[in-house]
Amino acid sequence: MMFQLHRVKVAALIACMGSPLLVAQESPTWSSDVAAIVYRSCASCHRPGQPAPFSLLSYDDVFKKRTFVAEVTALGYMPPWQPTHGDFAGDRRLSQQDLATIQSWVAAGAPRGDQGKEPSAPTFTDGWQLGEPDVIIRMPDVLDVPAAGADIVRNFVVPIALERMRYVAAVEIRPGSRAVHHAVLAVDRTRRSRQSDDADAGPGFSGMTLGAAAPPDGHFMGWTPGKSVRRSPDGMAWRLFPGDDFVLQLHAVPVGKLEKVQPEIGIWFTDEPTRNVFDLVMLFSEEIDVAPGVADFVLRDHLVLPTAVTLHAVYPHAHYVCRKMKATATLPDGKVRVLFTIDEWDFDWQDDYRFRQPIDLPAGTRLAIEYVYDNSENNDNNPVRPLRRVRFGQESADEMGTCTFSLTLRDLRERAELQLATTDRDLEKIPDAWNLLMRKCQLERERGNFAVAQRAIEKACKISPGAAAVWFERGMLGESMHKLETAASSYQQALRIDKNHAMAHMQLGTLFGRSGNDAKALLHFGEAVRVLPNSPRAHNNFATANFAANKLKVAERHYRRAIALQANYFNAQFNLARVLVGMGRKKAARQELKRAAELRPREPAVQQLLKQLDAGK
Repeated sequence: MMFQLHRVKVAALIACMGSPLLVAQESPTWSSDVAAIVYRSCASCHRPGQPAPFSLLSYDDVFKKRTFVAEVTALGYMPPWQPTHGDFAGDRRLSQQDLATIQSWVAAGAPRGDQGKEPSAPTFTDGWQLGEPDVIIRMPDVLDVPAAGADIVRNFVVPIALERMRYVAAVEIRPGSRAVHHAVLAVDRTRRSRQSDDADAGPGFSGMTLGAAAPPDGHFMGWTPGKSVRRSPDGMAWRLFPGDDFVLQLHAVPVGKLEKVQPEIGIWFTDEPTRNVFDLVMLFSEEIDVAPGVADFVLRDHLVLPTAVTLHAVYPHAHYVCRKMKATATLPDGKVRVLFTIDEWDFDWQDDYRFRQPIDLPAGTRLAIEYVYDNSENNDNNPVRPLRRVRFGQESADEMGTCTFSLTLRDLRERAELQLATTDRDLEKIPDAWNLLMRKCQLERERGNFAVAQRAIEKACKISPGAAAVWFERGMLGESMHKLETAASSYQQALRIDKNHAMAHMQLGTLFGRSGNDAKALLHFGEAVRVLPNSPRAHNNFATANFAANKLKVAERHYRRAIALQANYFNAQFNLARVLVGMGRKKAARQELKRAAELRPREPAVQQLLKQLDAGK
């Protein structure tokens, strides 16, 4: 449902703006005052080829719509910008002076002024904002949006063909149709979203969570009308791996005729390696139950940060019944900082927001959110009539309440501490969530807290015995505790549930290799390569198993494939040199060793093998 504009008379709006409008000595004109405002704040969307329903590129365009322009700008509905508090990049709001100028101009009859002084209409690049992308990917599915009817929210898997890991500096989404209201983009590194797609009869799959996809390395990506594309700062590009899938969530609206929607995604790469990634912290609550007529249901959540962080961006999310949002940071000294407020939340204009100046928050800061939901007749954004009870759920007719914070850590060694704090807080809210218990096990296992980890994973296995991921993590814990029989049986159970669980194949291959069962090691490593043909680790492990079995040509081929996929893969590079030595190809081995030495200049094994080759000239 698109926003239903409250009809307000221009005279009433002018009165609300204050008395200065009524005593102005000289009315603003289009040429001297209004054109600059419209061209700066409206024309980027209100022009041909963009989703706005009409153009505002000339005096005649604006004169025809002058009353409407006065209304929507005074209401704050246009230009679209939801935050009412928070210093964010790309703020589209008009200043009070701009608003007063528009109101006074319309009240005076919208005079044109001196045509000779009119500024030229802005020109826009019809192509990609940053020039031709390095890669352009078209969504393989086509979404049919009918001429009339309800809004559509669907997720679409967009495969990416890469030969090696790349660093992504920027991404732009081109919707290709004004039926697209907004879009959210994330990356699935598990390929589970393909299963969701296959299980759904229509193109793509439903839901508001993008399946198994997530912001890559903590980068929010999406498209809204007028959104600018920027390159990431050096060292902050995100990593895109072979085998990754994009998942594109489209919110589409009928526009009066059938639209066939098939967006394009442009990608710009950089050779500057990723030195730091964003960590994501999500506050949420599933305790949403709003009866019909209730106008003030409040959702709250909080997290005490165990580490010092820098806050870069926020991404609030709710559906149609939510009306107000607020996020705060309470510092250890008790001082409260309001991070953002939204006084009139509108699902149709959701977006992520990047702070102009990142905010430093010390350890002990309490992040909190407070959302207000209105399920009464006064909420025009609610598309459901007659009203019904609204509860938490993943569909757009349900409700949600989340806020994702994009952070960087002052000390990267404290990442596990932050992850554990968020997991523990989430388990307080959802104590029987098997995926959170599995995450708890992993984090405690990595810290060496095996007893705590075991309690968590055993509970997860009882709650969701049909989840292969749970049994895989049970196997990892068994290995860490040197209980190899438990580990092997857990991995085998994971494979009984999902024969294509690549990581279970890899871990079983490692166990069989250590026990001297080369045949089974080869079998499982080969299966891992079959399931994940673009995984450097899978190729490296399979190559190592073939090396141990003296199948040197096969080993060489897969070591080279691992290196092609990940150029800085030292183990594959060094072992490739060892394989070449075993094949008697000393010149080629020396070249590969020199590359290994570039990756690890002080590695003793590399220097030792180089000396052996030099001595054997």
